[in-house]
Amino acid sequence: MNEIMTSLTQWTEWAGRGYTRLPYVMRNKLERRPESWQKAWSEASPYAFVLESGKEGRYTFFGLQAESVLRGQGNEAVVTDCGRGLAGDADVYGSPLDIIRGWMEPHRAPRVPGTPKFCGGAVGFLAYDVARSLEKLPELAEDDLAQDGLPDYAFMRLRQLWVLDHEEDAVYICVSVPADTLREPEGGAEPRTAREAEAERALISAYEESAREARRMLERWRRFEESELPWSEERRNEIAAEAERHTAGRNDVDGFDTVFEREAFQDAVLRIQEYIRSGDVFQVNLSLRKQRKLSASPEEIYEWMRIVNPSPYMGFLRFPDFQIVSGSPELLVRLEGGRLAARPIAGTRRRGTNDEEDRRMAEELTGSDKERAEHIMLVDLQRNDLGRVAAYGSVTVPELMTIERYSHVMHLVSQVEADLAPGKTAFDVIAGVFPGGTITGAPKVRTMQIVEELEPVRRGPYTGSMGWIDYNGNMELNIIIRTLVVQGGMGHMQAGAGIVIDSEPYREYRECHNKARSVSRAVWCAERAAQAEEGTAF
Repeated sequence: MNEIMTSLTQWTEWAGRGYTRLPYVMRNKLERRPESWQKAWSEASPYAFVLESGKEGRYTFFGLQAESVLRGQGNEAVVTDCGRGLAGDADVYGSPLDIIRGWMEPHRAPRVPGTPKFCGGAVGFLAYDVARSLEKLPELAEDDLAQDGLPDYAFMRLRQLWVLDHEEDAVYICVSVPADTLREPEGGAEPRTAREAEAERALISAYEESAREARRMLERWRRFEESELPWSEERRNEIAAEAERHTAGRNDVDGFDTVFEREAFQDAVLRIQEYIRSGDVFQVNLSLRKQRKLSASPEEIYEWMRIVNPSPYMGFLRFPDFQIVSGSPELLVRLEGGRLAARPIAGTRRRGTNDEEDRRMAEELTGSDKERAEHIMLVDLQRNDLGRVAAYGSVTVPELMTIERYSHVMHLVSQVEADLAPGKTAFDVIAGVFPGGTITGAPKVRTMQIVEELEPVRRGPYTGSMGWIDYNGNMELNIIIRTLVVQGGMGHMQAGAGIVIDSEPYREYRECHNKARSVSRAVWCAERAAQAEEGTAF
């Protein structure tokens, strides 16, 4: 199967309608799913990514190089053009969302019928502190990660994208070609017909080159399909079981340390409860970060994250000076064809050690008045956030308080949906919902002020968002939790708990560690595997 889904006739029509990106899409049979991304990372540029689902998601999105990179801190950003014939950096100033909007808006592509929901655009992340451009917040916590050069936001814009469709067993090869050099030349001494002929030749040449580029991408993909994990299934199971035994019930896993120790965290819980009694807030998400030096590569840790904590919104972002390894269970917001969706998570229990205990833990979670009240409050907050950009009367909750199970915890989850209001864009949606209420609390702005007061360091990417924004105006962003940020050989992981009036301080402290355990176990497995097979290439 080798189906070309975009024709030269379509390109001619799209160029005439003013689109600035012309998509070339080729659909092919998926001969074999790669067991790992080993071969791909060995061929990747310093800017690469994979976005995938470990929980029966339909698509995997994969890119090995960027055409342009945007990264910034606060109201200052740098654009690095690294595509064909482009070079150099440019400084840009403004609020983060306005900067990203300005970088993306000139690039508009048509929607190709029958193709995956994302066929070209930008992939990256927004750190939690992007919220400072949306709301007035104090500056109290130490911004240590930014001091070491970690940006508040970073995106890579794409020309080439591979998309795996797991339902169709197909791989889509997507090439997105800038159209600004292909339009009819203006003015000049040549008659109009000559200029038209020149523009037509340029379009045909670009289309044919895109076809050759897509075939080369397919050849590369066939090499990636051959990639196997360097450990047998038996060995993987042994290492995972060893990690389970090693980390069970421990808070100080393998040298991870924190500046937010147990006593200080529990004191912060009590302080939040004072705020609740005084009527300032209803609930606050309080988090703690842990960090240590790593001996395994972030690529190796991501492979183990896929094994020990398969999640709906997994992803790996590779930048030259930092990497993000994510196994997030939570969607922040999706915009597709004018339809909005969010999937808030609130309410947590650990997984049982056997089926019977697991069932009891689920019953305890669904039967808890505290957890149910907290969940409903945050669903209402999500409804209000979507309502800021939704068509009047369109916000609905088609799914309320279902149980979703993960490797180490289970959650209460709901689905909130709406229609996008006329005249609104993806960037209006981000401004309306960012950051997610489930990881701040309610009311949102006051809880963010309290977080800044009580947490000793700023959150960085944690509880920000990671995902894609396409050339059609659609997007899908997760919430960055169950995630490891790697910078300068250090791994930083963070987890939080929703604090309410009847929270037990030690139990909330333990919940943070339970949530972080999937990340620490992936780190432990990667390092254990590397030690056991020293000398074996990843």
